[in-house]
Amino acid sequence: MAGIRLSITGAGSNGAPGNGNGNGGGKPSPTPPATSRFSGVITLGDSLIDAGNALGLAEWYDGLPFQDLPEGAPTAELGYFEGRFTNCYTYADLVTNKYTGKPSQSIFPYGYEEPTFGIRIAPFEPEPKDNNLNWGYGGAQIRGGGPIPNLYDQTDAMRDAADGKYDPGALFLITMGGNDVRELAPATGAVTDAATAATRLQKAADALLGEIGEMVARGASHFVITGLPDVGLIPRYDTDFDGVLDPTPGSELDRARTATQYSQILDDLIREQVVPAARALGAEVTYVPLADVLDDQGNVIEQGALDRILPTLADLHGIALQDLQDNLLQYQDTVFFDRIHPTAQVHALVGSLIHATLEGMEWIEGRPLASDAIDLSFAGSIDTAGEVDTFTVSLRRGDTWTFEMLGMSTLGIDGSLADPLMEILDPRGKAISEFQPGSGEDSGLGFDALLTFTAGRSGDYAIRASATGSLTGDYVIHGAMAEPVAGTSLRLFVNDSSLLTVG
Repeated sequence: MAGIRLSITGAGSNGAPGNGNGNGGGKPSPTPPATSRFSGVITLGDSLIDAGNALGLAEWYDGLPFQDLPEGAPTAELGYFEGRFTNCYTYADLVTNKYTGKPSQSIFPYGYEEPTFGIRIAPFEPEPKDNNLNWGYGGAQIRGGGPIPNLYDQTDAMRDAADGKYDPGALFLITMGGNDVRELAPATGAVTDAATAATRLQKAADALLGEIGEMVARGASHFVITGLPDVGLIPRYDTDFDGVLDPTPGSELDRARTATQYSQILDDLIREQVVPAARALGAEVTYVPLADVLDDQGNVIEQGALDRILPTLADLHGIALQDLQDNLLQYQDTVFFDRIHPTAQVHALVGSLIHATLEGMEWIEGRPLASDAIDLSFAGSIDTAGEVDTFTVSLRRGDTWTFEMLGMSTLGIDGSLADPLMEILDPRGKAISEFQPGSGEDSGLGFDALLTFTAGRSGDYAIRASATGSLTGDYVIHGAMAEPVAGTSLRLFVNDSSLLTVG
């Protein structure tokens, strides 16, 4: 780490800033995950979870004679992150990183068959055997054809790589169906009538269950299936870019509403048919709705992930919640990175919800410290996997402190650390493990850390900042003392640099 920026305000001080330089001080190897429920995480699906397969495919087509890079490819020039359809890691990456210590890994070109002749483009590509494989492709459908591998194509390649047998200890994460809906209710072109759409959506649900059933028969035991997003909310339906859906019959508003209707139909089929049937086969299935679950009268019976994180997004962006809910299209940059896909901040918040659901834990979203309550503030960067930055503060016995380590979930800035990890050592070098209720490793927003504790003895406490797994990125740490006493002195070491006293 280089160039730590410090802004230190001690209780009773005049707010004069201090500064120092850090040297990282950590061993450059990924932080191993805690004892994991799963031996690996294998991902299937579409652009919401794609880790770079679609970009690899697009670049392959671009390399063919008389071919250009397909429109919509998630290139770095357009701001996309390492082939993802967003500006940092997806929720699939972050869940995978929690259990394996690394984000999901794309597999292209393994298993890809050229659609015209059905010939594999890389027949001698070695079988991928890692425990974090991502088979998903942007644009994929459950049943659709064309050059993008659908669910059958993805499971076919996955089965070959696994030699027909799946690890019963692995978690299989599936997100798919949004593109099936978009084909039936496109932003432009013919919209499929309701009766025909219902038939095709039922076939899609049947196909999903069929593939899951085969996976179970081959050893797969653990699944997390996300529901469908509300496709009708994507800004793509605002085809004239005026920030308002045209209410003319058959125009933008009607198309968006139809997409919402078809999204709910397929989501209901997955929740009411696919999930129970998969459980009946003996699989452990966790279902996480992305959109609200409604009853026959349109009442919300379970909030989806988007509605659960909207209050957080409204607070962070200074927007009234009702205003954001009523005018999502006008505030689309709050949720969407492009005109279809969510921001990395949304992914981080949703990923933390999925992880909490898998672990059977309460999803705690502790709000960041108020700016006028912050007594310490310093920033840094985890530049290599496994790096640890250490800051030392001198605390007084009996004082209660809150420290937060903020990354992508709160900051929402490109380059932010997606899953910060913070540890506090007492003056004897022992890690503090008892924190006040509502605080803990992921008790800030999303995957951000929020730790509140009472100092058991006076002395120097080490704040160790790192990342979960192999992630890298920028972070900010804030500290605040409850009911600060005027005249209290704060002393700060920054990675063994000069001792600073403020107050």
